[in-house]
Amino acid sequence: MSHLIRAGVFLIQTVFGTLIVLFLLRALLIATNMPFSEPVCRFVYTLTNRVITPLRALVPRWRKIEFASPLVAWLLCVAESALIYALVGMSIDVGMLLARALVDLLDWTLWIELIAIFGYCVLSFFPAMRYDDNFMTLSRFVAPVIRPFRRLLPPIGGLDFSCWLASVALVLAQLLVVAPLYELTGKLS
Repeated sequence: MSHLIRAGVFLIQTVFGTLIVLFLLRALLIATNMPFSEPVCRFVYTLTNRVITPLRALVPRWRKIEFASPLVAWLLCVAESALIYALVGMSIDVGMLLARALVDLLDWTLWIELIAIFGYCVLSFFPAMRYDDNFMTLSRFVAPVIRPFRRLLPPIGGLDFSCWLASVALVLAQLLVVAPLYELTGKLS
């Protein structure tokens, strides 16, 4: 692969990855009932509203789940893969492309949660941060993932291992679910 093609692949992955994360983040923020008044939420909602607002008429929302944002993220995954395959010169199998985009979506979601948990853990070491609005937003964002592990293993002697357990579970999900699904979609072509 030439240096120019590698640079093109890098640019495609960077631009599309940023957009995919924005739309997935929007869906996750809505699912965790984050208020619009929080700065991070306002940033994400403002950047994605121009695309999502027209889609709301076509794609319904069910309770806390907004289907328009993951749909846009999935379409972005499809477009990213198609552009990369075309740039590299690989043949494009539509079925494989659509299935691979679903697996990419799952992988991106797991990465978003892992990075959020890591950020939450790092920031929790600074006592002054616990009263910061952004830290409270991050805490509310990771709570649905951490809560089941906190019930499983409550804090022991002031030490909370729920973030560690949640991270291990998310990495295992990537290894035992996402990786085999990538292999399976590779066999579809």
